[in-house]
This record gives sequence, structure tokens and C-alpha cells, in this order.
Amino acid sequence: MRKICAVLMALLLIGVLTACSSTPAATPRPPEKAPEGKPQTAAQEPKTAPTQDMKASLSRMQDYLQNGKAKMDQGNIVEGIRQLVDILAEKQKLQNPSKDIVDVAREAETELTKIGSALTLDSGVEWLDDNKNQVNASVIDVGTGKALQPSVIVTYNMGKGRTLVSAMPVSFEFVKGSGILTGFVNTNEYGQANCGLAKLDSATQEHIIRASIPFSSNGYTWKFGGVEKDFVYVPPTRKATILVMERSDLGPSQPPVILDAVYNKLKGVAFDFSQYDGVLLGDNFTKVFGGDPQAIQALGVQKDVSYLVSVLNDCTLVSQVVIDGKPYNLYKSSVTATTRVIRVIDGKILYSGVVQGIAGQGGTKEKAVVDGYKKAAEEMAKKLDKELGEISKALTDRSK
Repeated sequence: MRKICAVLMALLLIGVLTACSSTPAATPRPPEKAPEGKPQTAAQEPKTAPTQDMKASLSRMQDYLQNGKAKMDQGNIVEGIRQLVDILAEKQKLQNPSKDIVDVAREAETELTKIGSALTLDSGVEWLDDNKNQVNASVIDVGTGKALQPSVIVTYNMGKGRTLVSAMPVSFEFVKGSGILTGFVNTNEYGQANCGLAKLDSATQEHIIRASIPFSSNGYTWKFGGVEKDFVYVPPTRKATILVMERSDLGPSQPPVILDAVYNKLKGVAFDFSQYDGVLLGDNFTKVFGGDPQAIQALGVQKDVSYLVSVLNDCTLVSQVVIDGKPYNLYKSSVTATTRVIRVIDGKILYSGVVQGIAGQGGTKEKAVVDGYKKAAEEMAKKLDKELGEISKALTDRSK
């Protein structure tokens, strides 16, 4: 019995050894991928890569600094500034710049600040009055041949004097109001940059356009603080002088009947009125009424008001009623009333409203004339009331 067991054990051992020797070798598994967002331990970038990038950036920045200073010394202002701005753009790309890079960038900023203190933006000569003070432009003129366009002259103080700077980028932008303009212009050989202003969105508010000097590089922009020039466009003030003349063969009427009717209605267009007795003008009233610039300037009101409201209530006929050859104690009159809004600066008649053939009557010539004046005033008030929108539009129409 023991022999049989020994034999069986031997046979079992031989089978196991045979199976082991015939099993193929296990295929090695590829290395597992690291979880997303974490570096692989086997194939990661060398730890020295960020340092190498930092060194390359530092080298470029040092070159920019050297080149920028050299260009400035040579009088190449624009290229010198551009090289210095490239330094700040390079630094901006780095998340954790080294101390050396920060130092180079700080030196570039110092150089740019010095340059900014030597740069000047002056307005074009067309913006200066006789005392070399900058004037404001008119909103009404924009879009016409009379409009002032924003214009600057760029100069740089070289130490011994100022020099005109060509090819300098100049930005024009609205800081108040809005419209359509040319946003970026380079200065010409005379250091001048002209902005094309095509349109203002509102003719009743103030607009301010600011010129400045920006330099951009790879998404970074440097602006020279304090080196800027503003151009102001203002709407005409609504201050107006009202001149009234009522006349007939009997002479002028004082106080004029039509004055209150016109005054009260035109308050609807926000006029700030002052009065001027039209009778005092004598024959010159007709010239002012016709928009004669010289006659208007002779009034001496141009510094205080922008508009004249000139009203003529003219009794063209007054006669006694005669029926079948028999005169009656009744008189009739015919009156024509005209109201005009005239721009003081150039005598342009912006609005003219007329009511004519207004009949009046009375027991005397004087009463017939006065009745005609009153009825003409009533009709003129109705007309102005209907046409206030037209008058307001005329005051802000740039084409006029």
C-alpha cells in the first residue's frame, strides 16, 4: 500500500513540473497613465524647463532695454519707446517672474516715465485764439466744412530744445458723449495727427474727445499718464435777445402788443431771453431782421447771446370804411406779423414764421391799428405753438 502511494505522488509531481515548464512568459503591461492634470513620473518635462524660459525672457528683455536706450540716444523716439514697452509685454506673460526680470521691467518703466515727462501734446493752431488759448468747437458745425477737427502736434524735449516726433501713434476717443471718429492716427513728418470727426450722436449736449499716446505690444498697452489733450464740442447756448418792432403809418407802437405772445410761446424751446427795444435800432432794424451780419455785430450782443428773435408786427394798411361814397366812423387795418430766429455768429435765419393779412378794426385809426396788432399777435402765438418742434430742430440742425 505504501508503494502505491509513493508512485502516485511521483506521477503528480511530474505533471505539475511539466505544466510549469510549458506556460508562456507573461507579456509586460504598458505603464499606467498618470491621472489627468498630474505630470507623469516617467515622461514628464525636465524640471529645468521653466528656468530656461525665464532665462530666455530675461535675455530678450535685456536686449530690448539696451536697444531702447540706444534708439532714444539716436533720436529715434518711437522705436525707443516700442522697445521699452516690449519689455513690459514680455514680463506680463510670465506668472512668477524672477527678481532679475522684475528689475529690468522696473528700469523700463522708469525710462518710459522719463520719456513721458519730455513728451507734449499741443492742439493744432486752428484751435487757438489770438491769445494762444484753446477754444471750444461748435456741435452744430460737425459734419460741415466749418467744423474743427481734433488735431495735435507731438513734440519731445531733447534737452536743448523740442523736436517734432513723426510716426507717433495717437489715440482719439470720446470721454464724454459719443459719435463717429477716426480712433488711431500716426503723426506725419511735421509731428501732427488729425482726427476725422464725422458725426456726433447728440447736438444738444457737450462732447469731449481726448487725444493720448498709446503703445501696444502682444496684448499689453502703455499710455503716458498726463500726456493728453482734450477737445470740447459745445452746443449753442439758448440765450437769446428778442427785438420787436410794431409799426404803422402812425409810427412805432410802444410797448409792442406782440411781445408777450411771442415771448411766452418761445419759452417752450428753453430760450433764456433778454430784451432789446427794436425802436432804438431805427433803420438798422430792417438790416438785423434780414440777417445782416454787420448790423447784428453792431448790436454788441454776440458775447452774451447765441440767437436773436426778431419780430416785426407791420400794419401795412389802415383806412376809413366808405360805403356808397359815405364815410363811416369805422376804420380797418391789415397787419402782417413775422417772427424770425437768427443765429448771431453769422446772421443765418434758422426759422421764419409769417401770418399775413390779419384784419383789425376800430372807431379810430389808432384803435384799428391796435386791434390789428392784437389779432396778429394771437395768430402768431397759434403758429408758434404748432411749430415749436420745427424751431427746436432748426436750432440743432448741423446742415444749417
